[in-house]
Amino acid sequence: MSLNENATFTCFLSKSDSFIESLTINKIEAQPGMVELTIKTQFLSAKKPDELQVKFRACIAQSRLEELEESINRFLVTTRK
Repeated sequence: MSLNENATFTCFLSKSDSFIESLTINKIEAQPGMVELTIKTQFLSAKKPDELQVKFRACIAQSRLEELEESINRFLVTTRK
């Protein structure tokens, strides 16, 4: 699997009327084969509701991202039974 130039992918981990938590995956241009995972929170009732707070950031090898995908899929298959 190869990431396109400037690839950025975001999904919501949780979303309500007052709180949003999102996961973003970015390619790291300066480190081929590495990606950055970032979890950000946004409190919609805060003084600056558009401000995102970084809760977690990790740089991982793309092969580890594939292992994470496999682990998530195994978890989903197991818990759907």
